[in-house]
Amino acid sequence: MPLIVVPVAVSALASACAGSPALATHLSSGCRDSRRIALTFDDGPNPPYTGQILDVLANAQARATFFIEGAAVEANPDVVRRELALDMAVGSHSYAHSTALPDMSNSDFADDLDRAERSIRSVTGFPPALYRPPYGHTSDTMLEVLRSEGYTSIGWDIDSEDWSDASADTIVANVLDQAHPGAIVLMHDGGLGGGHSDRTATLAALPRIIDGLRGQGYDLVTVPELTGAAESRDAGRQREAACSAN
Repeated sequence: MPLIVVPVAVSALASACAGSPALATHLSSGCRDSRRIALTFDDGPNPPYTGQILDVLANAQARATFFIEGAAVEANPDVVRRELALDMAVGSHSYAHSTALPDMSNSDFADDLDRAERSIRSVTGFPPALYRPPYGHTSDTMLEVLRSEGYTSIGWDIDSEDWSDASADTIVANVLDQAHPGAIVLMHDGGLGGGHSDRTATLAALPRIIDGLRGQGYDLVTVPELTGAAESRDAGRQREAACSAN
């Protein structure tokens, strides 16, 4: 199933105001005044691919952000612990990637958000503050609840299209050809809430993406570093963006 981004109905799609925690409801990119990019991976943890992706990142001394599903966290807690041990950032990607989230009532969406949080917090020890809407679909209701609960919604402005049947060559080209300062790149280590979960092409593309971006002069950073958005609603885990205000 392709990812389709539904335009947000509130005044929220924005680049981060760098140098301080992000105040916007939804961010699709980050600080643009230095050559920094954030790779993000959705739908995990998903053995063996998440572990293999972590191997590539660790060997390259690169960092990324993983948007994890509560149900998958419950099934694979050690993979999430390894993400944190390698200094990756993590955020919530709902409990089980339901297509129904944008049509839910405030209370029903809050229930899914809280269920995912409990699963993630039980493993990470902190409440996530980043949220990526499944399929990129969002709604006024979702954004209202996210804002009230202290989350920042995170989108992307480069789609690797690795969710499709794209080859590794296509995935690499999709990222490198669109690279720009402050970009947030959408990739996947899992399978769209239990869908096609073979990430062989993503895994093959990743070393080439890392080398290609570095060849263009980019540093690979986490979403909190790129945007200033907090990773956790516990103040002690907040990271700051290392760039000046736009």
